[in-house]
Amino acid sequence: MPERALPSHTPYALALRWLVHVLLYLLVVVVALRTLGDLPSASALARLVLLIVLVSVYSIGARRTAGRGADHRGSWRALGHLLPAVLAWAACLALTPDATWIAFGLDFAVLYALPLAGGIVGLVLVTAIAVGGFAAWQGALPVAGVVGPVIGALVALAVVLAVRALQEEIDERTRLARDLLAAQEDLARTQREAARAEERTRIARELHDTVAQSALSIQMLLDASRTALEGGDSPTALGHLGEARRTAALTSRQTRSFVDQEAADEREGMGLEERLRAVIDETAPAAGASPVVSLRCELDPGTPGLVPERTASGLERILRSLLGNVLQHADAARAVATLSVQDGDLVLDVVDDGVGMAPGSPEGAAEGFGLRTVRARARALGGAMALESAPGEGTAVQVRVPLGAPPTRAGAADGHDERTTNEEGEQR
Repeated sequence: MPERALPSHTPYALALRWLVHVLLYLLVVVVALRTLGDLPSASALARLVLLIVLVSVYSIGARRTAGRGADHRGSWRALGHLLPAVLAWAACLALTPDATWIAFGLDFAVLYALPLAGGIVGLVLVTAIAVGGFAAWQGALPVAGVVGPVIGALVALAVVLAVRALQEEIDERTRLARDLLAAQEDLARTQREAARAEERTRIARELHDTVAQSALSIQMLLDASRTALEGGDSPTALGHLGEARRTAALTSRQTRSFVDQEAADEREGMGLEERLRAVIDETAPAAGASPVVSLRCELDPGTPGLVPERTASGLERILRSLLGNVLQHADAARAVATLSVQDGDLVLDVVDDGVGMAPGSPEGAAEGFGLRTVRARARALGGAMALESAPGEGTAVQVRVPLGAPPTRAGAADGHDERTTNEEGEQR
């Protein structure tokens, strides 16, 4: 991300700039007032002209430099007006010793307007001219003529260095504040994008587990109805059409429940075994058109009461997704779902005798969206999924989740997982 430019002027830099200008103008006015007493002599007129030239050149140049965005660090462009101003002052000093006072204003002017190295050189030059000019008028080099300009130069240097250091600190804090604001904006944008991606994943899972599976059942029922009609078996065809109609009504209810976030789960409060049998009845309704699916429940009588609602809902969705994979991809004649308890975990096994799958990586890199969804839902419930399959030897999927309350975390209630993405390809 490119660094944002800091403002050319801050209150401290502006204040120093105006103080420097005002100090120089005041000293020029003092010298000019003293010069007025010597009018109408040619020397006084020359001094006034030189003072006017100094102020004019300095003012025009300072305004142009400020207009170019020069900041407290100074600019070498300022030499364009400082050098003529110093020359005009030196000429004025040659005509009157009063011009020595202007040196104090020029000390600040060169230090402020030029970079530090150039400012120090200019400061030394102005001080040398002031000392030399005063000595020339006195005919000697008195201590006061040296100490005065030197002290003035040192005071100007100390003040300008202190203000520059303060301004650097202000600039650094301003830069940090802007970087922090930019980072906050980037974080907010990333969070919005992550929320949108998570919502897309949630919608894809809901569609895969509900509407997509119901639509698959409808398709299989219609295929079975067409086969019955082609064979002249109208009663069977009508039965399949009626079942397809009931499945379509179920799909409509699922869609409304999916759209209405306030809608309660219609199976909430049902036992785990009852919920899983309902999933089997919904997923494989067409006899002869899908594998024979059965459920074996090996739970102790008191175990279902220990299963939290979220775990039961998650296992229901997991079974629906696994049976959808069997119906759509396995080409199996039989599938068995077994629910049991092993080592304190609820275990759901779904085994089919279908075409099987080529072995993939341990994390299921070859898995389709359906199995990745199952794996993510199992993780959300604090468990894991294991897959065993080989071409021509069927597929066995085992999901283990804790029997107690699943871990609570953002997105766990509906199986969100940041490692699962909605990719195109096979649904297995």
